[in-house]
Amino acid sequence: MSPVSLGNAPLCLTAALNAAHGGRVCSTWGDFHYKTFDGDVFRFPGLCNYVFSAHCGSAYEDFNLQLRRGPGPNSTAPSRVTMKLDGLVVRLAKGSILVNGRPIQLPFSQSGVLIEHSHGNLKVAAKLGLVFMWNQDDSLLLELDAKYANQTCGLCGDFNGVPVYNEFFSHNVRLTPTEFGSLQKMDGPTEQCQDPVPEDAGTCSDDSGICEEMLSSEPFSGCAHLVNTSSYLEACRHDLCHCSRVNLTSCLCHTLAEYSRQCAHAGGLPLDWRGPQLCPQTCPLNMQYRECGPPCADTCSNPERSQLCEDHCIAGCFCPKGMVLDDIGQAGCVPVSGCSCVYNGATYAPGTGYSTGCTNCTCSGGRWTCQEAPCPGTCSVLGGAHISTFDEKQYRVPGDCSYVLAKPCDSSAFTVLAELRRCGLTDSETCLKSLTLSLGGGHTVFMVKASGEVFVNQIYTQLPVSAANVTLFRPSTFFIIAQTQLGLQLDIQLVPIMQVFVRLAPQNRGQSCGLCGNFNQNQADDFRTISGVVEGSAAAFANTWKTQAACPNVKNSFEDPCSLSVENEKYAQHWCSRLTDPHGPFAQCHSAVDPSTYYSNCLFDTCNCEKSEDCMCAALSSYVRACAARGVLLSDWRDGVCTKPMATCPKSLVYRYNISTCPPTCRARSDEDATCSISFIPVDGCTCPNGTFLDDAGVCVPAASCPCYLQGSAIPNGESLHEQGAVW
Repeated sequence: MSPVSLGNAPLCLTAALNAAHGGRVCSTWGDFHYKTFDGDVFRFPGLCNYVFSAHCGSAYEDFNLQLRRGPGPNSTAPSRVTMKLDGLVVRLAKGSILVNGRPIQLPFSQSGVLIEHSHGNLKVAAKLGLVFMWNQDDSLLLELDAKYANQTCGLCGDFNGVPVYNEFFSHNVRLTPTEFGSLQKMDGPTEQCQDPVPEDAGTCSDDSGICEEMLSSEPFSGCAHLVNTSSYLEACRHDLCHCSRVNLTSCLCHTLAEYSRQCAHAGGLPLDWRGPQLCPQTCPLNMQYRECGPPCADTCSNPERSQLCEDHCIAGCFCPKGMVLDDIGQAGCVPVSGCSCVYNGATYAPGTGYSTGCTNCTCSGGRWTCQEAPCPGTCSVLGGAHISTFDEKQYRVPGDCSYVLAKPCDSSAFTVLAELRRCGLTDSETCLKSLTLSLGGGHTVFMVKASGEVFVNQIYTQLPVSAANVTLFRPSTFFIIAQTQLGLQLDIQLVPIMQVFVRLAPQNRGQSCGLCGNFNQNQADDFRTISGVVEGSAAAFANTWKTQAACPNVKNSFEDPCSLSVENEKYAQHWCSRLTDPHGPFAQCHSAVDPSTYYSNCLFDTCNCEKSEDCMCAALSSYVRACAARGVLLSDWRDGVCTKPMATCPKSLVYRYNISTCPPTCRARSDEDATCSISFIPVDGCTCPNGTFLDDAGVCVPAASCPCYLQGSAIPNGESLHEQGAVW
């Protein structure tokens, strides 16, 4: 039998058919059959790597799709597809999907490219104007936007709307399908793949009447005026000719399925032509196979998805009417009311939910129903210069003075002061040197230095300490927490550098003044001074909150420190990119906290700091804390980076990623520990191993080695105390 012929229909007729089809679809299926954008159907049994279709008509290549079949027992089926889509590299194989060399989970969306499963097909849609479908077996289908007309090359042809020309002509010499296909070969750097040998025409018995019978049968009655039947009839005859005689009908399946797909894509409505004895299809769970269903059906994750469908149908497994596909709980078809919900990677059954400090949410029909609750506000000073207000306005203050962070505008109940000082080789490098909490107009003053030293009214004090309705304690060696009864909590980070997080209770909303803003849920007026004027720049605003007039004023700076050193920039980009890596240790928090600001801060600080690693690690830990505040606890993020603090814990202490309770102390075994009633956002750092307790010397000891305490005094283990005739 001769190869499938080309351009047998008159050009005007084929062009008319292409017009009905839109001429935008290229495909391959079955036993090496191909259909170009311009409607030519041919057979090319090549097993090398070939350009399926590429953007060849301009200086910049928007897309390049390459295809390889075999080797293996089913060498006719595609084994690998490589797609370059506007800078993104997607590699598809059976059971494997890589994007830029990394495995992904579906659905996946990045840089205008969506990859998902759709009714048994693997679908790749790119905003540049491309839709690709692979049934994970023999069929590939590519649809392009009309803007690429006459700008493509590869096995799919030149997309010029004219069959045969210019694909199958070279220097006015007509090419065979084998010659045309071999021209599209794209060997690897060390590969020398052999072109297929032209097949002998051979002879076949004329038993192909079933092809004509099926293609002209009732299920395809609405297709003949949309898709030229003759090309598919020829392909079907070829399939029968090379088919095992055991079950001839099974050899029809691939080409009949392709004809049905092309009919549906051209706007036709093919009926269900399959049967128990002819190309039967099975569906998972409680789904039903349909030859013509909506290309995007409703799912639990998007119950109104069908409203976004294209104007043609698709073959596949569908849910019965009134049901949606449970793509969350993987339970097949369920009523909408039975849909689960997802939050931070966890699945919640209908009727269940989660709570944060600000929100109570319940899963209902695949959607979250949430009620807002009064929420505390957090202001932070990160990296010595980056400030985030209570209303989450971000700005930078390279200060060199003591500044008011937060205080009630109309009282002196408390004042939080931050001492920012220049600390490096450049004017832009500043550090947080100390934090001061003043109560009652200065009656009681707590100061915490970057070294971890604590002073109460200028007297050095050991922690924990309670005075003037304030409790200071160390939940770990990395943090000090100050809890007041005024709706104010200070979380002070010491390792690797000093950073602070100021938390105000909801009752203080709209009453705060200072660098942390006014806590009124409006970022636009966060630069309001105590006189009521809203400053236009961060520098002008910060200068109004200096506590010492002799300090130099802050100046606006727009310099990018990473532009000053290529090596620093490479170092910063390498480590800070862990924050945004979709498969890195921080990825599970991306849906809860956008890492972009933390990434920018990390780049700036890592390039700007004299001690680059310390500033980089501080930036990573800032994101970890923001995630913890949203209920996402990250672990193992120090693997391969920022390991020094883990390895330098004081003797007898161990490092932990998430510490959320008061430290286990010997004193707490005898007396009630006031710090254990204080709740705080989990922190990391060094603490006692399980089953041990911190004694007054700062050493973790077993319970049997703890002293006893009487009226605040320690009685060493094994000793007794005689008091008024009683023995203790």
